[in-house]
Amino acid sequence: MRTKDRPQLLRRALDDVLAQSLTDWRLIIVNDGGRVAPVDELVSARRAAMAGRVEVIHVEGGSGSMEAAANIGAQQAHGEFVVVHDDDDTWDRDFLAVMTRALDEDPEAVGAAGRTEIVFEKIVGDTQVEIGRAPFVPPGEMVSMYDLLQTNRVVPIALLVRRRVYDEIGFYDPALKAVGDWEFNLRLVRHGRVIFVGDEPLAYWHQRPHATGASSNSVFGESLDHMQFDRMVRDRLLQEYIDKNGIGGLLYLSKYIEETARHYSLQQTVRRAVHRVTSRLRIGRRRS
Repeated sequence: MRTKDRPQLLRRALDDVLAQSLTDWRLIIVNDGGRVAPVDELVSARRAAMAGRVEVIHVEGGSGSMEAAANIGAQQAHGEFVVVHDDDDTWDRDFLAVMTRALDEDPEAVGAAGRTEIVFEKIVGDTQVEIGRAPFVPPGEMVSMYDLLQTNRVVPIALLVRRRVYDEIGFYDPALKAVGDWEFNLRLVRHGRVIFVGDEPLAYWHQRPHATGASSNSVFGESLDHMQFDRMVRDRLLQEYIDKNGIGGLLYLSKYIEETARHYSLQQTVRRAVHRVTSRLRIGRRRS
């Protein structure tokens, strides 16, 4: 669980983990450069309920990126499965039970993605007020490279991964200050099958579109970083592809797409012009 100076959200996240129906878990909190006292106070207040299942790591000065903070937690994890539960997201109470059972029943799968719902909220004092919801699911209700090539379809709160997979494909790229979870997912799906789980939402991705400062989401508060690092990941992988396959096919494809788009745009322009002319002709006939 990554956190930094968001005690009102961390409080909810801690209680969310404690509410899980499956109790065989260990929580590693990575306080990534935030104030120490609020984190320790929240954990101390739940010490009995945690029953020795919590470890707090205070990173003085911060790790440098969300991905580096996630790596600190994942490297300390020694269980069979790992999931990143950020301090502003939540689960259905049966998330861990359902997801671990799904992977137990499919030992060849490298990970499982739970059906996810976006929860829009705003911060009012020390509480969160829900203002709406929307589904967030991969098209076709499956996790595929086809969809991931467009954009990230699986957010951390919804993804349970076998711990051994980190040793096989590597951890999150600490150089990415945004989209690190997407880049990891691209490697994960190339490595093996990720199953899609849940007829009903199991994970809740909380978003605060109008929040600023520590309470904001990176997808809104750092939207420029998302765009720049998205381009960086694509460019890096494109260079690797060109080194192996040459640039000819990509040159052809880029021109083909451009000319196809221009062709359909021209067709639409002609159709609109014909429609305007025929509409005027019909009006003229009625008047006559």
